[in-house]
Amino acid sequence: MNDTTSEISGEKRIENEHVLAAKRDKDAKNAFLSDEQLHILHLAARILGRTLSVSDDEYSVSLIAVSEAIDSYDPDRGSFWNYASLVIGSRLKDHFRLASRLEIPTGPDVFGSDMNEEDPTGLQIEIRDKTAVVIDTRLRDELDALSAELEEFDIDLFDLPEYAPHTIKTRRLCAKLIEAFFAPPPPLTDEMKRTRNLPASKLMERTGSSRKFIDKHRKYLVAASLIKAGDYPGMAEYLPVSGMKD
Repeated sequence: MNDTTSEISGEKRIENEHVLAAKRDKDAKNAFLSDEQLHILHLAARILGRTLSVSDDEYSVSLIAVSEAIDSYDPDRGSFWNYASLVIGSRLKDHFRLASRLEIPTGPDVFGSDMNEEDPTGLQIEIRDKTAVVIDTRLRDELDALSAELEEFDIDLFDLPEYAPHTIKTRRLCAKLIEAFFAPPPPLTDEMKRTRNLPASKLMERTGSSRKFIDKHRKYLVAASLIKAGDYPGMAEYLPVSGMKD
Protein backbone atom coordinates (compact mmCIF):
# COMPACT_ATOMS: atom_id res chain seq x y z
CA MET A 1 0.00 0.00 0.00
CA ASN A 2 1.50 3.35 -1.03
CA ASP A 3 1.47 6.50 1.09
CA THR A 4 -1.47 8.04 -0.78
CA THR A 5 -3.66 4.96 -0.34
CA SER A 6 -2.68 4.77 3.31
CA GLU A 7 -3.59 8.42 3.81
CA ILE A 8 -7.02 7.94 2.20
CA SER A 9 -7.71 4.86 4.32
CA GLY A 10 -6.75 6.81 7.42
CA GLU A 11 -9.11 9.64 6.52
CA LYS A 12 -12.00 7.20 5.99
CA ARG A 13 -11.27 5.54 9.31
CA ILE A 14 -11.34 8.89 11.13
CA GLU A 15 -14.51 9.85 9.25
CA ASN A 16 -16.19 6.60 10.30
CA GLU A 17 -15.12 7.14 13.89
CA HIS A 18 -16.77 10.57 13.87
CA VAL A 19 -19.97 9.10 12.43
CA LEU A 20 -20.08 6.30 14.99
CA ALA A 21 -19.51 8.83 17.77
CA ALA A 22 -22.39 10.88 16.38
CA LYS A 23 -24.52 7.75 16.31
CA ARG A 24 -23.92 7.18 20.02
CA ASP A 25 -24.22 10.74 21.30
CA LYS A 26 -26.82 13.41 20.46
CA ASP A 27 -24.43 16.31 21.09
CA ALA A 28 -21.81 14.68 18.89
CA LYS A 29 -24.41 14.24 16.17
CA ASN A 30 -25.44 17.91 16.32
CA ALA A 31 -21.80 18.94 16.14
CA PHE A 32 -21.18 16.60 13.19
CA LEU A 33 -24.18 17.94 11.26
CA SER A 34 -23.07 21.50 11.94
CA ASP A 35 -19.48 20.83 10.86
CA GLU A 36 -20.59 19.03 7.70
CA GLN A 37 -23.18 21.59 6.65
CA LEU A 38 -21.37 22.62 3.48
CA HIS A 39 -20.66 18.99 2.61
CA ILE A 40 -24.36 18.16 2.91
CA LEU A 41 -25.27 21.22 0.87
CA HIS A 42 -22.85 20.27 -1.91
CA LEU A 43 -24.04 16.65 -1.97
CA ALA A 44 -27.68 17.69 -2.26
CA ALA A 45 -26.84 20.24 -4.97
CA ARG A 46 -24.96 17.57 -6.94
CA ILE A 47 -27.87 15.14 -6.66
CA LEU A 48 -30.35 17.81 -7.76
CA GLY A 49 -28.07 19.09 -10.52
CA ARG A 50 -28.51 22.72 -9.55
CA THR A 51 -27.34 25.26 -7.01
CA LEU A 52 -28.82 25.08 -3.54
CA SER A 53 -28.79 27.26 -0.44
CA VAL A 54 -29.56 26.57 3.21
CA SER A 55 -32.85 28.45 2.81
CA ASP A 56 -34.18 25.79 0.40
CA ASP A 57 -36.44 23.14 1.89
CA GLU A 58 -34.52 20.55 -0.14
CA TYR A 59 -31.59 21.33 2.12
CA SER A 60 -33.60 20.65 5.26
CA VAL A 61 -34.76 17.35 3.74
CA SER A 62 -31.12 16.47 3.03
CA LEU A 63 -30.06 17.45 6.55
CA ILE A 64 -32.68 15.17 8.07
CA ALA A 65 -31.63 12.42 5.64
CA VAL A 66 -28.01 12.62 6.85
CA SER A 67 -29.23 12.46 10.45
CA GLU A 68 -31.16 9.30 9.57
CA ALA A 69 -28.12 7.91 7.77
CA ILE A 70 -26.04 8.39 10.92
CA ASP A 71 -28.59 6.42 12.96
CA SER A 72 -28.64 3.50 10.52
CA TYR A 73 -25.03 3.50 9.36
CA ASP A 74 -23.04 0.29 9.47
CA PRO A 75 -19.26 0.60 8.78
CA ASP A 76 -19.43 -2.68 6.86
CA ARG A 77 -21.43 -0.82 4.20
CA GLY A 78 -18.38 1.17 3.24
CA SER A 79 -17.96 4.94 3.07
CA PHE A 80 -20.48 6.84 5.16
CA TRP A 81 -20.91 9.61 2.62
CA ASN A 82 -21.61 7.15 -0.18
CA TYR A 83 -24.33 5.67 2.00
CA ALA A 84 -25.59 9.10 3.07
CA SER A 85 -25.82 10.16 -0.59
CA LEU A 86 -28.18 7.26 -1.27
CA VAL A 87 -30.36 8.23 1.69
CA ILE A 88 -30.39 11.89 0.60
CA GLY A 89 -31.38 10.90 -2.93
CA SER A 90 -34.17 8.68 -1.64
CA ARG A 91 -35.55 11.33 0.72
CA LEU A 92 -35.44 14.03 -1.95
CA LYS A 93 -37.31 11.74 -4.32
CA ASP A 94 -39.99 11.14 -1.68
CA HIS A 95 -40.12 14.87 -0.99
CA PHE A 96 -40.76 15.82 -4.61
CA ARG A 97 -43.22 12.98 -5.12
CA LEU A 98 -45.27 14.15 -2.13
CA ALA A 99 -44.98 17.81 -3.07
CA SER A 100 -46.18 17.03 -6.58
CA ARG A 101 -49.18 15.03 -5.43
CA LEU A 102 -50.27 17.48 -2.73
CA GLU A 103 -49.24 20.57 -4.72
CA ILE A 104 -46.94 21.69 -1.88
CA PRO A 105 -44.81 24.69 -2.86
CA THR A 106 -41.07 24.03 -2.84
CA GLY A 107 -38.06 26.31 -3.02
CA PRO A 108 -36.60 29.19 -1.04
CA ASP A 109 -39.85 31.17 -0.94
CA VAL A 110 -41.42 28.54 1.31
CA PHE A 111 -39.78 30.04 4.37
CA GLY A 112 -40.27 33.68 3.36
CA SER A 113 -36.80 34.72 4.53
CA ASP A 114 -35.55 38.29 4.19
CA MET A 115 -31.98 37.29 4.98
CA ASN A 116 -29.06 37.88 2.64
CA GLU A 117 -28.92 34.93 0.26
CA GLU A 118 -25.34 35.66 -0.77
CA ASP A 119 -23.80 35.46 2.69
CA PRO A 120 -25.86 33.18 4.99
CA THR A 121 -23.44 32.95 7.90
CA GLY A 122 -23.46 32.68 11.67
CA LEU A 123 -26.79 33.28 13.33
CA GLN A 124 -28.56 33.50 9.96
CA ILE A 125 -27.64 29.90 9.11
CA GLU A 126 -28.63 28.68 12.56
CA ILE A 127 -32.03 30.35 12.39
CA ARG A 128 -32.70 29.13 8.86
CA ASP A 129 -31.66 25.56 9.58
CA LYS A 130 -33.74 25.30 12.74
CA THR A 131 -36.76 26.83 11.03
CA ALA A 132 -36.46 24.52 8.03
CA VAL A 133 -36.09 21.40 10.17
CA VAL A 134 -39.02 22.36 12.40
CA ILE A 135 -41.30 23.01 9.42
CA ASP A 136 -40.28 19.83 7.61
CA THR A 137 -40.51 17.67 10.74
CA ARG A 138 -43.87 19.11 11.73
CA LEU A 139 -45.37 18.43 8.31
CA ARG A 140 -43.90 14.94 8.27
CA ASP A 141 -45.45 14.24 11.70
CA GLU A 142 -48.80 15.52 10.44
CA LEU A 143 -48.57 13.31 7.37
CA ASP A 144 -47.79 10.26 9.48
CA ALA A 145 -50.69 10.94 11.85
CA LEU A 146 -53.16 11.67 9.05
CA SER A 147 -52.04 8.62 7.10
CA ALA A 148 -52.74 6.44 10.15
CA GLU A 149 -56.24 7.93 10.49
CA LEU A 150 -56.98 7.47 6.80
CA GLU A 151 -55.97 3.81 6.95
CA GLU A 152 -59.00 3.25 9.19
CA PHE A 153 -61.12 4.26 6.19
CA ASP A 154 -59.08 2.25 3.67
CA ILE A 155 -57.76 5.48 2.13
CA ASP A 156 -54.20 5.98 0.92
CA LEU A 157 -52.89 9.47 1.57
CA PHE A 158 -51.30 9.62 -1.88
CA ASP A 159 -54.64 8.92 -3.58
CA LEU A 160 -56.18 12.17 -2.34
CA PRO A 161 -55.22 14.46 -5.25
CA GLU A 162 -57.12 12.16 -7.60
CA TYR A 163 -60.33 12.82 -5.65
CA ALA A 164 -59.79 16.48 -4.84
CA PRO A 165 -62.20 19.01 -6.41
CA HIS A 166 -60.77 20.92 -9.36
CA THR A 167 -63.53 23.15 -10.74
CA ILE A 168 -64.91 26.21 -8.95
CA LYS A 169 -68.37 24.66 -8.71
CA THR A 170 -67.06 21.38 -7.29
CA ARG A 171 -64.82 23.14 -4.78
CA ARG A 172 -67.79 25.16 -3.53
CA LEU A 173 -69.95 22.07 -3.15
CA CYS A 174 -67.21 20.22 -1.29
CA ALA A 175 -66.62 23.22 0.97
CA LYS A 176 -70.33 23.25 1.77
CA LEU A 177 -70.23 19.56 2.66
CA ILE A 178 -67.15 19.96 4.84
CA GLU A 179 -68.74 22.86 6.74
CA ALA A 180 -71.85 20.72 7.21
CA PHE A 181 -69.75 18.24 9.21
CA PHE A 182 -69.37 20.84 11.95
CA ALA A 183 -72.71 22.66 11.83
CA PRO A 184 -75.29 21.99 14.54
CA PRO A 185 -76.71 19.53 15.37
CA PRO A 186 -73.53 17.87 16.75
CA PRO A 187 -70.51 17.45 14.43
CA LEU A 188 -70.49 14.30 12.34
CA THR A 189 -66.78 13.54 12.69
CA ASP A 190 -67.21 11.55 15.90
CA GLU A 191 -69.84 9.37 14.24
CA MET A 192 -67.66 8.96 11.18
CA LYS A 193 -64.66 7.85 13.28
CA ARG A 194 -66.82 5.46 15.26
CA THR A 195 -68.48 3.80 12.25
CA ARG A 196 -65.51 4.18 9.86
CA ASN A 197 -68.00 5.38 7.27
CA LEU A 198 -68.82 8.74 5.72
CA PRO A 199 -72.25 9.82 7.06
CA ALA A 200 -73.59 10.38 3.56
CA SER A 201 -77.30 10.37 4.45
CA LYS A 202 -76.91 13.07 7.10
CA LEU A 203 -74.72 15.14 4.79
CA MET A 204 -77.46 14.89 2.16
CA GLU A 205 -80.02 16.11 4.70
CA ARG A 206 -77.84 19.02 5.80
CA THR A 207 -76.77 20.20 2.36
CA GLY A 208 -79.17 18.81 -0.24
CA SER A 209 -76.23 17.32 -2.14
CA SER A 210 -76.75 14.18 -4.18
CA ARG A 211 -75.57 10.78 -3.02
CA LYS A 212 -73.70 10.35 -6.29
CA PHE A 213 -71.65 13.52 -5.71
CA ILE A 214 -70.85 12.62 -2.10
CA ASP A 215 -69.78 9.09 -3.03
CA LYS A 216 -67.57 10.40 -5.84
CA HIS A 217 -65.65 12.66 -3.45
CA ARG A 218 -65.86 10.39 -0.40
CA LYS A 219 -62.10 10.06 0.12
CA TYR A 220 -61.50 13.77 -0.14
CA LEU A 221 -64.39 14.59 2.19
CA VAL A 222 -63.18 12.09 4.79
CA ALA A 223 -59.64 13.45 4.68
CA ALA A 224 -60.71 17.11 4.71
CA SER A 225 -63.06 16.61 7.67
CA LEU A 226 -60.34 14.77 9.63
CA ILE A 227 -57.89 17.60 8.92
CA LYS A 228 -60.40 20.23 10.00
CA ALA A 229 -61.29 18.32 13.16
CA GLY A 230 -57.71 17.42 14.06
CA ASP A 231 -54.42 19.16 14.73
CA TYR A 232 -53.19 19.48 11.15
CA PRO A 233 -52.31 23.16 10.47
CA GLY A 234 -49.73 22.27 7.83
CA MET A 235 -52.01 19.91 5.94
CA ALA A 236 -54.87 22.41 6.14
CA GLU A 237 -52.66 24.85 4.23
CA TYR A 238 -51.90 22.43 1.41
CA LEU A 239 -55.27 20.66 1.26
CA PRO A 240 -57.80 23.49 1.86
CA VAL A 241 -60.73 22.35 3.98
CA SER A 242 -62.80 25.51 4.14
CA GLY A 243 -63.17 28.96 2.65
CA MET A 244 -62.34 27.78 -0.88
CA LYS A 245 -62.11 30.69 -3.28
CA ASP A 246 -62.71 31.02 -6.99
